[in-house]
Amino acid sequence: MKGENVQMISSKKDIKSILEKGGKFFGEFLTIIYINDSSLTNHLELLISVPKKKIKLAVNRNKIKRRIRSFFFDKTNHKLKEIKIIIIYQHFETINYSKITKDIIAFQRKILNY
Repeated sequence: MKGENVQMISSKKDIKSILEKGGKFFGEFLTIIYINDSSLTNHLELLISVPKKKIKLAVNRNKIKRRIRSFFFDKTNHKLKEIKIIIIYQHFETINYSKITKDIIAFQRKILNY
């Protein structure tokens, strides 16, 4: 089953601790805040935020979230494990999947140091 190793973050306590203590990565379209957590066994936790001020229509916000989520739920695309990630969309328009993946892959390279 796809996405078995990805869980969504919902706890306010987790979100607050990641925002306060996490490292930051600024891509062209995304800001990624992350924290390593060895208590997560072989999976990652994810939160995707698309601000209403940037993208007005809910349909477009949901489309962006689906595009970001699809990258992480496809096992072949990512190699991140034991990490909590908050992704904040920073662009004012809807962008295509390839531009989103470019930012996420740059983040992966930074984290995995290759």
